[in-house]
Amino acid sequence: MASVYRQKISGLQLNLQNSLVVGVIITSCNVKTFEVNSKYRPGRRAVWSFTLRDSERDTVNVTVWGTEPYISKLNVSFSIGCVVEVINAKVQDYPADGKNERFMPTTSSRYHLVINEGTALIQLHDSPNKELYESLLCIPMKNVTNVRSLSDILMNIESLQDQFVDILAAVTFVSDSRNLITKDGRALVCRDFEVNDGSTAKAVAFKLWENEWIRRSANWQPKHSVLFMSDVLVAMDKFKKKMGLMIVRKTVITEDPDVPQADKVRNSISQTDIDSTSHDPFILPKPENIKTVMTIQEISEKLNKKESRDGERMQFVTILYATVTEINMENVQGSDILVTRCALCKRTIPVTQDSCMNLECPCGNGRRAPINVHTFYLKVNLKDETGYLIGCRLTGVPAEQALSCSVDEFKAMTQTQREELKWKLILENCDVRLQVLGPTPTFPRVLYNILSLERIREVKD
Repeated sequence: MASVYRQKISGLQLNLQNSLVVGVIITSCNVKTFEVNSKYRPGRRAVWSFTLRDSERDTVNVTVWGTEPYISKLNVSFSIGCVVEVINAKVQDYPADGKNERFMPTTSSRYHLVINEGTALIQLHDSPNKELYESLLCIPMKNVTNVRSLSDILMNIESLQDQFVDILAAVTFVSDSRNLITKDGRALVCRDFEVNDGSTAKAVAFKLWENEWIRRSANWQPKHSVLFMSDVLVAMDKFKKKMGLMIVRKTVITEDPDVPQADKVRNSISQTDIDSTSHDPFILPKPENIKTVMTIQEISEKLNKKESRDGERMQFVTILYATVTEINMENVQGSDILVTRCALCKRTIPVTQDSCMNLECPCGNGRRAPINVHTFYLKVNLKDETGYLIGCRLTGVPAEQALSCSVDEFKAMTQTQREELKWKLILENCDVRLQVLGPTPTFPRVLYNILSLERIREVKD
């Protein structure tokens, strides 16, 4: 270590040799892999980028290149919040108006650090001043006094197209993470969340695609966690066919920023409903974030009030303490218990078909072989001292968790074994996390979707 030169981000220069830069990782992108046809280094290569900070003012972007196993190992080893040492990285010029500026966080440094496998090194930093670096995670990248309110952004969103805005807002909703398969067969994970700053009655929805932020967002608490998001892109949402706000690779998120304005935002939305749900009924909340407890009678009374706004479907989530009185597991062949869906478009596939037959889906129009998945589709009856709920839907992962049984394990069971599985829940008192979707003119039936179902274990003296 004696031959390395300790360097601050603010002092970086071109052609700097044997440098050692210490900082905390404040944001991290997913690894990208690609095929190299070079005769010197054939095979799959990978690249990973992150942003490093060593003071309240100074930040720099870092890019790591190497073989796929090398990059994957680094990406798993060093996450947001890690204090690291970057040793002997190449210092490259990084003009603010360069072509890559739009796809990377805006930093104080005009330079860029590049780590090439075999010529540079990244390792954990451990010293008494480590906590000073970690404290930088709570300091926003920009001055929060310059943020625009959500009401102002939404009011002027058409004129802001393709521009970047800064937002300070509180989290109002966090969904479970979702596993997706792209049209080209890649497996991805995403998480939806919504925020509000108190300036508008409407929550603003976002999607997270970076694995690091999906992991960290699992700890966000609705009505409590505040986010400062710098460089959020205003762009046309091709799926929804309207303007929206998007988190992109340039965006930097600061969790619970250490600024007085954060408490003001948090207090402005603290009086709203505790159990906010997404405006999209297909985006489900994390069951552990549901706090309101209701009885079946209270659920029925709320539905019968027919409170709806602008024709929107009533929806809410609740905790219900109830007894399971019935689960449909009688069909030996499982045709009423298991459903087949297309892994890409999620459409249900009838037993008489091999694919979804969706002409907009590669599996349905013949451009690629069908990718079908089997999931539980169970009907559950619930009872408490105030009434009954008939035909609640227990599907997918929540069903596997409730039964402690995968679809493949269930398919291999005899009918007797399935009955035994069923009686592990029948007549048991359970903690049920429920999504309730009210009727509409086109769909007059109430839907009760079970998000989680767990037996209540009695504590013995």
